[in-house]
Amino acid sequence: MTQYKVDLHIHTCLSPCGSLEMSPSRIVDRAIEQGLSAIAITDHNATQQYPAIRELGEERGLVVFPGVEVATREEVHCVVLFPSDDVRVEFQAYIDRYLPHIPNNPERMGDQVWVNRNQEIEGEIPWSLISGIDQSINEVATYAKQQDCLFIPAHIERPSYSLISQLGFIDPTLLVDALEYNNQERFDSLIGKNNYLKHYVSFTASDAHFPSQIGERPSFLEADSLSFDSLRKACRKDNGYLLRKT
Repeated sequence: MTQYKVDLHIHTCLSPCGSLEMSPSRIVDRAIEQGLSAIAITDHNATQQYPAIRELGEERGLVVFPGVEVATREEVHCVVLFPSDDVRVEFQAYIDRYLPHIPNNPERMGDQVWVNRNQEIEGEIPWSLISGIDQSINEVATYAKQQDCLFIPAHIERPSYSLISQLGFIDPTLLVDALEYNNQERFDSLIGKNNYLKHYVSFTASDAHFPSQIGERPSFLEADSLSFDSLRKACRKDNGYLLRKT
């Protein structure tokens, strides 16, 4: 097995709360500077920035997984990682069907643009990406599983926009592959109050919105190759595959 240093929750300039500095080239540069082998692009309710970053990553030996951070009807934030670009496109169509058409206010909430490798604007999303889509967490998880995705409640230890803060517990029937957290002290406190969380695979990620945050809280993927299938096996702890904090 090989240990790969990964950061599986990174925003770009497409996320309204993401810095406009989070361009494809800056993200890839910073990830390589931080010694990362792979990253996942997980903008809020949007996936259009992924292809340009994947292209640059391929040129420089950085694996870039496609993903998204979905906000559910309950305002629970969940990371969904896709097995292929085709699934990314299908999942984006699913989000678009249920995203409320609330106009974005760039001056108040931030721009929602995606750019090419030369930082030229390719498009802009007019609807607020911060809104929760009109689907419950169970519906999102079920659809993710139908598309062969990984479903991961995001920043599980946070006091807002997390599954625990919004719903109080994890329904044992919810199709969860792993739990992501950002702050070790808060996560340890959460585990102390909810011992059952120990049974889930958990890992750290940066939830980076600025270049300086990329790789700030990486994890290790222990696998024989750096692939989506390896991530899936690690979430199941198959045959020694592991996804864990550094």
